[in-house]
Amino acid sequence: MSLYKVNPLEGSVNAVIRVPGSKSITNRALILGALANGSSTITGALESEDTQVMTEALRALGFSIDVDGSGAITVQGRGGVVPANTASLNLSNSGTSIRFLAALCSLGHGTYHLDGTARMRERPQGPLLNGLQQLGVHAFSPAGTGCPPLEIETTGWKHGECELDATASSQFISALLMAAPCAARSVQITANERFRPLYVEITTQMMRQWGINVTNTNGHTWRIENGQHYVPMPAYQVEPDASSASYFFAAAALTGGSVIVSQLHNHALQGDIRFATEILPAMGCTTVETAEGLRVTGPPTSCLHGIDVDMSLISDTSLTLAALAPFADGPTRVRGIAHSRLQECDRIHAAVTEVRKLGAVAEEYEDGWQIWPSDSLHGATIETYNDHRVAMSFALAGLRIPGVNILNPSCTAKTFPGYWQTLEQLCSS
Repeated sequence: MSLYKVNPLEGSVNAVIRVPGSKSITNRALILGALANGSSTITGALESEDTQVMTEALRALGFSIDVDGSGAITVQGRGGVVPANTASLNLSNSGTSIRFLAALCSLGHGTYHLDGTARMRERPQGPLLNGLQQLGVHAFSPAGTGCPPLEIETTGWKHGECELDATASSQFISALLMAAPCAARSVQITANERFRPLYVEITTQMMRQWGINVTNTNGHTWRIENGQHYVPMPAYQVEPDASSASYFFAAAALTGGSVIVSQLHNHALQGDIRFATEILPAMGCTTVETAEGLRVTGPPTSCLHGIDVDMSLISDTSLTLAALAPFADGPTRVRGIAHSRLQECDRIHAAVTEVRKLGAVAEEYEDGWQIWPSDSLHGATIETYNDHRVAMSFALAGLRIPGVNILNPSCTAKTFPGYWQTLEQLCSS
């Protein structure tokens, strides 16, 4: 298995960094473009394993997709029609893709098979299947587990109301919301109150940008009136990925330096921007908006404060915080991320296991972890569990600790194919 050796920094960083476009926004835009009636061009799009999975699946469903190699993707939308009446989609380990595409396939007239990797077959999709069943679609897990593979047998939505449990993932809500305007009737979707709203807000804001009015009456019920249509977008700009930016902001925090992520601003659609605007300032950093982009400056002594924080709304950045926690002046406790056990790996267990390898004391809880600072940190070989965020996060520790090696570094291609080159750019700045 390949290995990446992280080179420690001798001083503080001072850099302007570009990160790829947001995965969350890119994959939503691809779905909305496919559902619009006409040609949409998505600029600044992320080109990674996850978005390639999405584009190839849309092609298999009969949509015309052109990727020009410079961050622009053109989608020929079919106005809510799914061209293919049968397809077998391999969605690797892309949870976003399998959920969004299951809902899109349910608008078609035919039979669709959705599957993925061994890990994907452990990721529950039952609430989404249940929601589709309430809408009159024969959507099921042939193995009876609620996990992939999934089968969708459909002639469109027969009913207009559903209730679902979105505790495990707000993507269940987003998937149904994006498909709803293409149903033959008005649609009302109600979720339990234990969902994470920020990603649903991204979805509804983007739907409005593409011409759909979504009403929300009580915080967890959405209504889309019949007769609305997605409008094609000739130049839809994807903002930089806030989760990817978190690693470079964390590098500034670790070294007492300063990093600007260009074209990313504090009014970004993505909830993970709060890692820079709330989490890092609580640890002693300074975050300011500049004309070039958002800038984070670490404390001059590189002494970060331990914090106690609920990260239920921004759990993708909890691993970034886990890499910072051993360098703080007190314990750091993260709560509210029980759902992250069902992502690319069990991220709570991974965070605790790998930070212990570095010499830190850590405790695992059902909904999170606590990590204590340590004066005796040392190098280690980090297992990444084929999880891009484990690899990118724990590489940060190697900026301060000699001898940190990252196994299977290529797993970062899932969302950030150029991560290691960008990290080296940071180190040479």
